This record gives sequence, structure tokens and C-alpha cells, in this order.
Amino acid sequence: MAEDTIGSVRITNAQVYEKLMEINSVQIEMVTEIRGLKHLPEKVAEIDNRLSKVELIAKLVYSVYGAILGAVAVSLIGLL
Repeated sequence: MAEDTIGSVRITNAQVYEKLMEINSVQIEMVTEIRGLKHLPEKVAEIDNRLSKVELIAKLVYSVYGAILGAVAVSLIGLL
């Protein structure tokens, strides 16, 4: 019973086993990728948190620059 024949097509047990091993390796790759994706929402939330901190720092820096320019303008007007 090493070979089964269907019409004129021959499929050996070795061919079936080879195809099953190929499918198994593809399934292992898919599971690995899915496991990597389960941490994606946490990573996106962390990136969003970091981005909001960077935006806050940028606003703070621009505020300081504005205050410095205002102080310089006031002192220039005072000198005139």
C-alpha cells in the first residue's frame, strides 16, 4: 500500500508527507508572525505616548523661544 492510484494520477506516500511537511513549516511561520503581532497594540500605544511627550516638549521650547524674543524686544525698546 505504498502507492495509491486515482485514474492515471499517482500520488505516493512520500509526496503526501513532503507536502504535509511544507504546509507544517508554513503554519509555523504564520504562528510566529501572529505571535509577534499580539504586542503591536502595546507598541503603538507606547509610540503614541512618546509622540505626545515630544509634542509637549516642542510646545514648551517654542514658548521659551517666544518669551526670549519678547524679552529681547522689550529690552531693545527700553534702550531706545
